[in-house]
Amino acid sequence: MGKKRNAKKSGSKVTGPVKLLPQTRTELSALVDEVFKRCTKVPSATAPNAAQEWAEYTEIFQLIQNIRNLEKDVLLPSYSREEQIPTFMSWLKEKGVKISGVEISDFDQQGFGLMTTEDLQQGVEVIDVPLEAMMTEDTARKSYLGPLIERDPILQHMGNVSLALHVLGEYVNPQSPWQPYLRILPASYSTTLYFSQEEILGLKGSPALEEAVRQFRNIARQYSYFYRILHSLPEARSWPIKDYFTFDAYRWAVSTIMTRQNRVPTKGASGQLALIPAWDMCNHEQGIYSTDYDEEKNCCVCLAQKDFKKGDQFTIYYGKRHNVELFLHNGFVEIGNENDSLAIKLGVSKNDPLHDEKVALLTSLGLPSSGSFMLIPGLHPISPGLLAFTRIFCMDKVSLDKWKDDGEKAKGLLHEDCDVGTTVQDKTWRFLHTRVSLLIRAYPTTLEEDQAALPTLKGNEAIIRSLLMCEKMILKDAMTYLSALLPK
Repeated sequence: MGKKRNAKKSGSKVTGPVKLLPQTRTELSALVDEVFKRCTKVPSATAPNAAQEWAEYTEIFQLIQNIRNLEKDVLLPSYSREEQIPTFMSWLKEKGVKISGVEISDFDQQGFGLMTTEDLQQGVEVIDVPLEAMMTEDTARKSYLGPLIERDPILQHMGNVSLALHVLGEYVNPQSPWQPYLRILPASYSTTLYFSQEEILGLKGSPALEEAVRQFRNIARQYSYFYRILHSLPEARSWPIKDYFTFDAYRWAVSTIMTRQNRVPTKGASGQLALIPAWDMCNHEQGIYSTDYDEEKNCCVCLAQKDFKKGDQFTIYYGKRHNVELFLHNGFVEIGNENDSLAIKLGVSKNDPLHDEKVALLTSLGLPSSGSFMLIPGLHPISPGLLAFTRIFCMDKVSLDKWKDDGEKAKGLLHEDCDVGTTVQDKTWRFLHTRVSLLIRAYPTTLEEDQAALPTLKGNEAIIRSLLMCEKMILKDAMTYLSALLPK
């Protein structure tokens, strides 16, 4: 699931962890402490501007690069994914996983996926994975990391983090019963955690830039936090994960979880995060949901979302996710994504003399007084929330008084055909037109330049340019729409 990197290797290489020299370990620990300090410092009373955030990111990124250089000889075991397929398929059978009409195949840029071995009709059952075959938060608690998970506040409240440590802990444990599954996973991913600083900077203009910077900072903080724990706990001395715990190893484990995790039901709880072997080999295609959890049989059931011909790639629909989410958490972008959107950050200033009245009206509609509001693809690119927020933002006291006391009437502000008066409507279109114009100018390249360059690009550069292109197409739709509505 998600886009893979280094999906194929020429052979298998399994060695024990390299022991760092005491002097190197001391230097490494000092760098880790500095990363932890920078990532956990108390934020200032005023929010940092973009330049300050980038400067902080650059400093943390360089520290991590220095750490990676010291850790460069501590490598995870590596395996040929092709060579692991027979063992993996046998393991699936032992675990009670049922697979019908598909087999593992290599789909080049998409990495490994499933190819149909026969014609499949829409609705036919293809994959059935029992809970016992899944790596879950429960199996993490039952592993040798269980005592740490039970008492650590982060692991208690962040199932994705405990699952990441669980995956890494089992991957480096030769005796782990999960080895046949873990050995067939990609060796690296196309998530932004693998991007260079220059590639991250290539996101300039996109909301994804801030998200990617924040994501890197969070993972750097988690790495430094758990490094300190694993090298201070007496019981961790015998844990296989301790000597393999590097930033690159943790980055791999986190990316594995980000690109493959799903929530499955649990009795008496809201569910738990899980990795679902075999099913997580399916790549994404726009369509319909075709996966469900059979609570009676306690298994994940995947049906064909459409008719497939023999030799087709068998795909599933990941759900309603915009491209920034797919980009950050799955490592790919879907051009033509029907669920795409582009966030615009807006807020009512606390210095606005009508602040309280505007906030009250926004609250009555379930809208925040500040946050991200969406532009969407198509002929009507202004989402209901963005439209209502901007209308209220542009109102004077007389207009606010007209709308504030009638909750049902106020809901009309979410709709294009609502009559808010010429003055408010004109202000709304002018404000949005100006805002969209500024967003377009924030990108260093044009939509036309992106479209011309994309066929020549590969890897991360192609993914980045695809994202920027999709965002600019949304902005182009919005500009066309708003230009036609501007008062003459």
